[in-house]
Amino acid sequence: MIKMKELFFVVICTLGISGALRAQTGKNLPALKKNSERQFPLLMPDNFDSLLLAYWRQEQGVPDPKNPLLEPAMPWDAGGVMAHGTVLHDPIDGLWKAWQVSTPAEPVLDGINGKHESLRRLTYLESKDGVSWYRPELDIVKWPGYPRTNILFDLNSGGIAQYASVLVDPENKEWPYEMFLIRNPFLGPDSTRVGHLPAPKGEKRGIYRYRSKDGKHWNLISGPLLNLGRGGDVAYFYRQQDGSYTMYCKQYSKEPGDRVIPFDNNAQQLVRKIGRSTSADGTTWEPVKIIFERDWRDPGFAQYLELCPVQLNKGYIGMLTYYDASNKTMSLQMAVSRDGINWWRPDRRPAFANPPLGDYGGGMTWQMHQPIIENGKMYVYYAGSQGLHGEILDSRMQPRLEVGNESVIGTRIGTLPFYTALCRASWDVDRMYALAPSVGGPTIGRAVTKPESSGKGQLLVNVLVRKGGEFRAELTDESGKVIPGFSAAECLPVTGDHRQVAIQWKGGKKAPVDKVRIRFVLQQAFLYGYDWKK
Repeated sequence: MIKMKELFFVVICTLGISGALRAQTGKNLPALKKNSERQFPLLMPDNFDSLLLAYWRQEQGVPDPKNPLLEPAMPWDAGGVMAHGTVLHDPIDGLWKAWQVSTPAEPVLDGINGKHESLRRLTYLESKDGVSWYRPELDIVKWPGYPRTNILFDLNSGGIAQYASVLVDPENKEWPYEMFLIRNPFLGPDSTRVGHLPAPKGEKRGIYRYRSKDGKHWNLISGPLLNLGRGGDVAYFYRQQDGSYTMYCKQYSKEPGDRVIPFDNNAQQLVRKIGRSTSADGTTWEPVKIIFERDWRDPGFAQYLELCPVQLNKGYIGMLTYYDASNKTMSLQMAVSRDGINWWRPDRRPAFANPPLGDYGGGMTWQMHQPIIENGKMYVYYAGSQGLHGEILDSRMQPRLEVGNESVIGTRIGTLPFYTALCRASWDVDRMYALAPSVGGPTIGRAVTKPESSGKGQLLVNVLVRKGGEFRAELTDESGKVIPGFSAAECLPVTGDHRQVAIQWKGGKKAPVDKVRIRFVLQQAFLYGYDWKK
């Protein structure tokens, strides 16, 4: 069994880290403050050779009781305090900070005029506790009647700005803040340049690299950097510990057998998937490769736009932005990976439920750049939208379209405005998902690991046992033969709630041999993790 090192929150593939559990990024990052209890390696299907009446339980994220944390209020964000950016806990000054998109209210004459996408501006927020947020009054961009705003880029500086990936390196005294930003000069007054740099050739959008001394005043360094091709309006960038970079982005493609929804607002009728690219220096990038798309277990209307992971216990926990094209909603699914490339989902249902339409998050949840791990919690900041991604029934559009037994008026209109507010949800970082009996009640579930090294140490588990249940473990040799004294019948049953408890057998507290298999026996019990203590 692989031993766990201290929990690291590193920015790689959305990997953020924190000194004393604060989100930050860069090389040579400090170790985190130890929790009082052991953090176990992530459980994955490849830990096991067999599962019998056992499957995966995913815990639901808990919406913050203070949601919405920040609502639209100013003229430049009256149409939505949107995501498409970064929230982090800055290790330099201890403030919580957000770089996110704000949109003025859509002028309404005869319905929606579709100008909202061309009015998106990057704005800046601060908080002392991550819950109560405010708009700093900066002298960077003015607004009629407001000489000081929290706007960082005006449309004249290169069109709209979105998907700000902000990375912090406290060791870089000259430029501690770095940002990769999608600019679209074709939706701004200047259609040929972003600052002093040219607009992308043959593309509507370009990715530009900025640096800053304070995270507010940004210097344009280079760009356009990377051709995202189709779907180039979604991209998040992350810096790894060795100084290299990883990027996840939305891609459009259609393979034989891909199903599309007739009234999806994607006019080309392509399927949204997730691509990945890497760079040694942040300037020269490898071609984008699709690394995640719907599979045989997903419905035909499932599409994916964003992948935002955080490194955790020699693996990655990530959130997938899931677009349900059948009802134009967005939600988040939880995903897990060993390498940041191959992803597995404990469940296909949302990681936390969308409220009813009309509430913040009732239409869509757009997540920020990375989850944040702080004081035993994993926080996901998101923009909760009251409305849908696009119309399904629209009497302005003709003809009437028959979809199965449903009559739909109109098809494929443009994206709607996103009236959104800043929100967040949280999980216990050591209990995000578990192995559980797939029947429940008195029925026992069993899970057998692959052969692994015990180090002749103690088996520690993170387990929750409900009333009337029990948890046991059995040790076998590599061939599956039970080791005398270490059978399930000779195991002291575990009951109750234990974040860390050592398994004991009649044969002793430690494994008698190095190479073993573990047979977990679960009755009304949830196994969140295990490890060997040498």
